[in-house]
Amino acid sequence: RTPLQRARRHWLQNCIPVIGAQCPQCAADGNFLPEQCSGSTGYCWCVNVTTGEMIPNSMVPPGHTPPICGA
Repeated sequence: RTPLQRARRHWLQNCIPVIGAQCPQCAADGNFLPEQCSGSTGYCWCVNVTTGEMIPNSMVPPGHTPPICGA
């Protein structure tokens, strides 16, 4: 399994849905999408597509221009 598949499986099996909880968003190739957003908070951020780790200083609050990820 890819890191994303493991993260999604863990989230779906073990996490209680609460405001602010974020299920990883994935691409068709099994990697993480470079831009992740929280539907409940409106924050968006960039991640490493292989590991899912957030790119430092990439988090953008709601109402601002979304981050440019993977450029």
